[in-house]
Amino acid sequence: MDPFRILIIDDDPGLRKTLADILTAKGYDVRAARDGEAGLALLGEHDVNLVLIDLGLPGIAGIEVLERVKADHPTTEAIILTGNATLDSAIEATNRGAFSYLLKPYDIDQLLLQVRRAMEKRRAQEDIASHRAELERFNAELKALYDVSAALSTTIDLDRLLSETLRTLAATRIFPFELNGAIFLVEGERVRLASVIGPAEVKLDPCQTVRPGECLCGRVLATGEVVVSRNSREDPLHAVCCAGGVAHGHLVVPLKAAERVVGLLSLYTRTDVEVGGRMLGFLATIGNQIGIAVENAKLYEETKTSSLQDPLTGLGNRRFMEMQLEKSFQAAKRYGEGLSVILCDIDHFKRYNDTHGHPEGDKLLVKLAEILLREMRRSDCVFRYGGEEFLLMLTEADPAGARAVAERLRRAVESEAGVTVSLGVASFHETMQEKEILIDLADAALYRAKQAGRNRVEAGGSGIVSECSAGGLP
Repeated sequence: MDPFRILIIDDDPGLRKTLADILTAKGYDVRAARDGEAGLALLGEHDVNLVLIDLGLPGIAGIEVLERVKADHPTTEAIILTGNATLDSAIEATNRGAFSYLLKPYDIDQLLLQVRRAMEKRRAQEDIASHRAELERFNAELKALYDVSAALSTTIDLDRLLSETLRTLAATRIFPFELNGAIFLVEGERVRLASVIGPAEVKLDPCQTVRPGECLCGRVLATGEVVVSRNSREDPLHAVCCAGGVAHGHLVVPLKAAERVVGLLSLYTRTDVEVGGRMLGFLATIGNQIGIAVENAKLYEETKTSSLQDPLTGLGNRRFMEMQLEKSFQAAKRYGEGLSVILCDIDHFKRYNDTHGHPEGDKLLVKLAEILLREMRRSDCVFRYGGEEFLLMLTEADPAGARAVAERLRRAVESEAGVTVSLGVASFHETMQEKEILIDLADAALYRAKQAGRNRVEAGGSGIVSECSAGGLP
């Protein structure tokens, strides 16, 4: 603990020296001034805990010195010393903030007692202030944890969850630096930039290729511990994202779920910012909170994807097809956009399974899905409709264009898959009220293609039917 610092302001040089020697011998850090002006100057230069003020000073009166001390340094205690005491002067000194009032010649033991009591009062005030600050920090951290928890519970969507988390962290105002950073998600043995906050002073793209042990992020991946770097220009571990960028400090916090690192919270700070153990512990707690939320969000995404995805081919399943077709059908009705569907069925698939076995039949379905995806536009969708049937949804496609696509698909399958397919095409018409009509028309066209000998395209819609045989379309 630092020694108690005392300033003596007295115009009597002998008394000033004697008092300074006694207090120094008692272990106090003592300074002395001959008048109020010199004393106030010293007080401005040094942090002082207690001032002993002679009431009868030359120049600036002692009572004015007291007043200025308490105005500029309210936590500094003051003891008034005087040889010409009156009740009024004692009351005035007390009203202006003096800790005590001693008459000259004063008893040294009495003076030391008053100094000790002033020191005890100051220490008690410092303890109270420290406890109050500690309590405020604790409350701020609890509120920050609550705010982060609330932000994490507002959504299960991963992208929104990450951006909301960063915004919440920035708004907590408990960090001893300006928050600027990002969240990365671990994918295999590398990290992917997922969300950013703050001015883009640091280039983040190179961090997406960092592996365990490389740079700061890689070290966190490898160790699962918070990493602190005070200056990117001076830290040899800070090898990737500091290249050519602005010098900065760096905090990388692991986002953990079940003791596994699932992501990184990367915070950019001013250079040489001190981060204490308490803050590191708080950041680790935040990291665990975010990590669990990230893992839950990823599990949700996987569950949602699996519920809408055919596990064999990876295409959207029938449920997903219903959702997407409804959206496109409503858009076609409202805005007059073109919409066509193609039902595609493998010819003699049962015979193929009986001949080659079901595992080979599964491989054929996967192969067909790959061909269909390759031949379609990025804006179009391919779904596994059921069994060996596939449904293709073409947005902004008129009947002629849809028939041409179906014929191209038929030819590609015949040349690459070793089997043939039959296809039925139907296009939206403004008289249609439900999407099921579109599917029924495509199904009826597919049935006609089967009945007409297979390996062909039949097209129809809105009651108008046209046919394309295997050689009928260019």
